[in-house]
Amino acid sequence: MNPHQLLRTAMLLGLFVTLAGGYALLWGAGRLHASRLLAGAGYLCYAAQWTIAAMLWIGSDLGLPWKLLLAASAAACSLIPRVSLHYVRQLEEPTEG
Repeated sequence: MNPHQLLRTAMLLGLFVTLAGGYALLWGAGRLHASRLLAGAGYLCYAAQWTIAAMLWIGSDLGLPWKLLLAASAAACSLIPRVSLHYVRQLEEPTEG
């Protein structure tokens, strides 16, 4: 991998992580505030994250184990906000006792 490819791959990986955070934040805020606009923006971040993953899969010199990790990470990102929101809502519920 030459320096140009390394820099391009590093920038795309940084964008991948940033989009994962954007998806979680916007989707979660959209669900908590019943805002379709925020939730939709979160879904756009998630779609962009998969686009970046595809670009890295096709256009980078990453080895197969790294590409598989990238795909697994993108898939796992779809679950994390939902699970987190579930636990946040459980914390908000009053407990009896």
